[in-house]
Amino acid sequence: MGQAAPGRRSFTFRDMCLEIGDRLQIECPASVAADRVFVRVIGYVEPLSLLVTAPMHRGKRLNLVEHDTVVIRAFSRQSAFAFRASVLRVCKLPFEYLHLSFPQAVQGAVIRKSSRVRTQMAVDLSNISEGELQWHTASIENISSTGALIVSDKALGSKGEMLRLNFQARVHDVDMPLELESEIMSELPQDEIGATSPERKYRCGVEFRNLRPSDLMVIKGLVYQQIIENPHSAI
Repeated sequence: MGQAAPGRRSFTFRDMCLEIGDRLQIECPASVAADRVFVRVIGYVEPLSLLVTAPMHRGKRLNLVEHDTVVIRAFSRQSAFAFRASVLRVCKLPFEYLHLSFPQAVQGAVIRKSSRVRTQMAVDLSNISEGELQWHTASIENISSTGALIVSDKALGSKGEMLRLNFQARVHDVDMPLELESEIMSELPQDEIGATSPERKYRCGVEFRNLRPSDLMVIKGLVYQQIIENPHSAI
């Protein structure tokens, strides 16, 4: 896991509040075909072993063997956690599951309501305030549950104007379509960025408006997933 990132600190196993059925991400050794997959907690015996379902990829069990070292990541109660474990036993009866070493050192970070993560997602957008919708494609550079930073090759509008955003948020390998209203909070024109033509870009900070509960859940899921899978993407 390397050196702890800013805002990260040590936790105990009990701080994670794991329950039977909770979903964990497991990062496998380089020798295994799939890098990161998900498993579920089926039990634990403190301080001896954590039991999880066998990691699967495309319908096949990954070939983890005893003494392999894995990295486990979890999200619970507004915090993201990570710890190393070794495979103690690969069990096949009465079903396939793993005994992992009980976590000794758990690193984590509290996820604030406005936690923001770096991302690169294509977004189709239009300025609602201009009347007739004229769509063009830009990129979401980072996102939180309250807003986003958009990078575009053209000016998107002035502070206070409204944009309509259409993009796909990929959460747990499922593409979730989102159509959101947002208000421009800041606009940094190309001559203040320092890039040279034709690579000049506009960066536009927006806040989401009138979010439906279902849309908010998708965005939070995207942010939490990014923090768990790529801790250094957190801003």
